[in-house]
Amino acid sequence: MVISKLRALPIRFRLALWYALFFLIIISAISTYFLTALESSLLQETDDTLSLRASQVEHEIAAARNGSLRRGDVDAGVLEVAPVEEFSAPGIYIQILDPMGEVLATSLNLPKGQLPVTADLLAAALAGEEVYATVPVGRERVRVLGRPLPSAEGLGGIVLVGESLHPLEATLERTQQLIVLTAVGAAIMAIIGGWWLTANALGPVAEVTRVARQIATTGQFQQRITASPARDELGDLTATFNEMIARLEKTLQHQREFLADVSHELRGPLMVIRGNVDILKLDIPEKERQECAQDAADEVERMSRLLSDLLFVAESDAQQLVEHQPVSLDDVVGEIWTRAKTLDGGAHDMVITRIDPVTVLGDRYRLGEMVWNLLENALRYTPTGGRVTLSLGNHGQIAELIVADTGVGISSEHLPRIFERFYRVDRARSRSQGGTGLGLAIVKQTVEAHGGRVRVRSQPGDGTTFTLAIPIDNPQ
Repeated sequence: MVISKLRALPIRFRLALWYALFFLIIISAISTYFLTALESSLLQETDDTLSLRASQVEHEIAAARNGSLRRGDVDAGVLEVAPVEEFSAPGIYIQILDPMGEVLATSLNLPKGQLPVTADLLAAALAGEEVYATVPVGRERVRVLGRPLPSAEGLGGIVLVGESLHPLEATLERTQQLIVLTAVGAAIMAIIGGWWLTANALGPVAEVTRVARQIATTGQFQQRITASPARDELGDLTATFNEMIARLEKTLQHQREFLADVSHELRGPLMVIRGNVDILKLDIPEKERQECAQDAADEVERMSRLLSDLLFVAESDAQQLVEHQPVSLDDVVGEIWTRAKTLDGGAHDMVITRIDPVTVLGDRYRLGEMVWNLLENALRYTPTGGRVTLSLGNHGQIAELIVADTGVGISSEHLPRIFERFYRVDRARSRSQGGTGLGLAIVKQTVEAHGGRVRVRSQPGDGTTFTLAIPIDNPQ
């Protein structure tokens, strides 16, 4: 439930909370270690002090009565307990026991007259061991050292020296309070700092959201996000988003051009077909009827070819591969060349400079369409009497097909875009000559579908040269 509510919070706030939690965990771990180490150090200092005081008491008793310790001496006042007075300040206690565990002397500030020594500590001290223990005295806790007093007969007695742990506990409590205040302050600063950092870090994300929402609302894809100068993940996000928007804008532009091209290309054939159908409804001679039917069939064929080109482009977008069968590319080139030369009717000087036997792994129909589009493009933009040349070379692993013409050429600003779908250098002339703007796009996609590449070199007035490189099937 809590996690689901946290997930509903803005990322900026969640990150700030995580920063605060991270700081609190670190401070808690450090504080726990620090308090444990401080308590151990202070307790060790207390034990060292108790040991020193016990040694002083033992020294005084030994000096006073040669190590003798008897109740009678205490009762008679022979034993001077001056060392006890030295420890009679509040919080510091001393007690002397005989070998039987009976109290012989005690400090006046000790509540109830004696230290509440545990049985284990007393037994260990009577057994000749030096023992430390923490025992309750009133509302305080006292650190007690039990040390045996040696004598000539053996164990002369026991000296118990205690010190209140109240100062130690007060120090630890003040330190803990200071740590808690520091942790709270650090958590608040972490939230504020985390909020500020995430606000700056997520600024590009907010800008991406704003621009995306504005594009979705207005449909204006020409908007861009200001590029971040930092070369980090958010900078990459901004650049990628801008690239995506540019691509979407280009796609939409292509779609608009597509609709315009298709409507233009289909309007003519449809009008011809409709006109011929209307004529066929009339009582006309058989010869005219056949001519009308043939015109309609020709327009249907033209529409079919256009739709076939569009379907191939769509298949390329969907990454649908062409067929891959062994194809004699030289045969395909020869067939298409003969067809183009026949249709040209001698209007151009068409020359084959080289044709080598070449077998590639591909789609015979698409390869033929590729060659036809190159030749048709060359003939279309080459004035009557101009020259169109073709060569097919076998270069071991690569088949190189070159189609060159002496036509009008292409200016440098158009060269990068001639392989784009529906792009025409001269839109009016292309339409008047029956072009759809798909020919060179199909050439490029066909070459790439066969694992090859295409290059173009052109200058206005000097003609154009297309060079296609396609891998050969099983090169010898």
